[in-house]
Amino acid sequence: MVLSLFLRLDILLLLLGFQIVLCTTLLVGVMGQFFHWLIYDSFGRASKRAKRKIKWINNQRDDEYYAIIIGTGFSGLGMAIKLNELGMDNYILIERHGHVGGTWYANKYPGCACDVPSNLYSYSFEPNPKWSHYFSRQPEIAQYLEHCADKYDVRRHIHFNTTVSQLKWIEERQLWQVKTKSNDVERIFYARSVVLGTGILSNAAYPNDIPGIDTFEGQMCHTAEWDKSINFKNKRVAVVGTGASAIQVVPEIQKMNVSQLLVFQRTPPWIIPRVDRTITQWEKDLLARFPIVQKLIRLFIYWITESVALSFVYRWPLKIINEKLVKFNLERQIGDEKFRTKLTPTWEFGCKRMLITNDWYPTLQKPNVQLVTNRIREIKSHSIITQDGTEHPVDIIIWSTGFQAQEFPLPVYGLNGYSLAEQWSQTIQAYRGVTVPNFPNFFILLGPNTALGHNSVVIMIESQINYVAEAFFYMDENNLRSIEIKEDVHVEYNQNLQSKLKRTVWQKGGCHSWYQDAKGNNTSLWPDFTWSYILLMKNFDYKSYFLKS
Repeated sequence: MVLSLFLRLDILLLLLGFQIVLCTTLLVGVMGQFFHWLIYDSFGRASKRAKRKIKWINNQRDDEYYAIIIGTGFSGLGMAIKLNELGMDNYILIERHGHVGGTWYANKYPGCACDVPSNLYSYSFEPNPKWSHYFSRQPEIAQYLEHCADKYDVRRHIHFNTTVSQLKWIEERQLWQVKTKSNDVERIFYARSVVLGTGILSNAAYPNDIPGIDTFEGQMCHTAEWDKSINFKNKRVAVVGTGASAIQVVPEIQKMNVSQLLVFQRTPPWIIPRVDRTITQWEKDLLARFPIVQKLIRLFIYWITESVALSFVYRWPLKIINEKLVKFNLERQIGDEKFRTKLTPTWEFGCKRMLITNDWYPTLQKPNVQLVTNRIREIKSHSIITQDGTEHPVDIIIWSTGFQAQEFPLPVYGLNGYSLAEQWSQTIQAYRGVTVPNFPNFFILLGPNTALGHNSVVIMIESQINYVAEAFFYMDENNLRSIEIKEDVHVEYNQNLQSKLKRTVWQKGGCHSWYQDAKGNNTSLWPDFTWSYILLMKNFDYKSYFLKS
């Protein structure tokens, strides 16, 4: 009893420490945003910005556009909505699927949901009072994006079921040539600017180090390319991977009356509880009637999640609090010490993606579920062989192995035919995650080092959209045909960025993750608070660019 009381006191002290850290983060962030408002947005500057319109008019060709946006997820749709707001109607979006939504349309595996609270994983300008859960599910997010496309009159600009085969800068015309294909029909468009809104979670990654995958005669699919025709009943199922999609799909497959479910784990993840619940109709009505309430809820959630940066980026004092809490969560749910050891990571909490669920540990203890910790040696026609020589007969293999975060499959050619693949042959980098040397008028949304390990990426996307809009305004006001980030500015920015990253848990936490490239460089995450990025992207820094009239 004394020990139990001590443990409860320990947890209370940890929670008290968390509140102190949260208040500190809130104070610093609010002060930073206040001083920025005082410098840039006071004296009516913000209202003047809101009234600005882009005046560019195309009087040349029907296939020439002010901008071509690739992708219709949060990034692409958000950019299109911003262009509408700026009075620019001469743009198109290219979407490879038949619906908007990007990754939230493509990923339809059972249990697919967001691990960021609903009120934060949405546009700041388009709150949704109708979310059914605190953490929204895939169908609801896809529906939300469909709603945004209709409400803001974006759909008429979209070319669905169309893929981009090549992007090429035409120097003599100061335009981008965009080659597309739809139903075997090739078409070429031209645009003053290209905005890439495909994100980093768009192409499924299959293991390339496991022999025999092509010899498997059972059914097989990737969570990012889900096959709804698969019948799991009374089947022996293997799920390979224990990342973000696996912790969602494994509990759902277990419920489908499978005869056996094998979970192949290379490294165990740290798990934190998911504080989720159904939102009542009374609450929905309240939020719809009083939008300010939802804004306050969003602000509160934002600062709670923002405080986690102290643990991941600055690694104190929240680091100690978080580690104790995740270990407590594991010990509370897994009583068997030997089994618990298999589920205990050897790396620091946060080094890999933070996973949120209440179902993972209970599912792994079900009688028809087996955790396999030996590495896969090869795949045979009806089985998986592990390194210890054990043969595991299976009927279905589900690959839950993430995305090609370090690869860029789209051919892009900039100045003098220089390819983006060549530019990124050593490591993937961009200035502020948005622009790249040798590629004029080429903007990337949610590009290198702008994903997050602690907060909502929609915040980053909106900041980048604002930056691109400011660039468009500057070009319009100064009659510029093109802008290109200077090489020395780009290099200095990324050197400082990598220097900051070296102190973070993502680089010093003792793991290798999809955040990093083959050389160990972190090319994915932003190493600071999101509010610091918001301030950074508030204005277009034209002196950092080559400007061409």
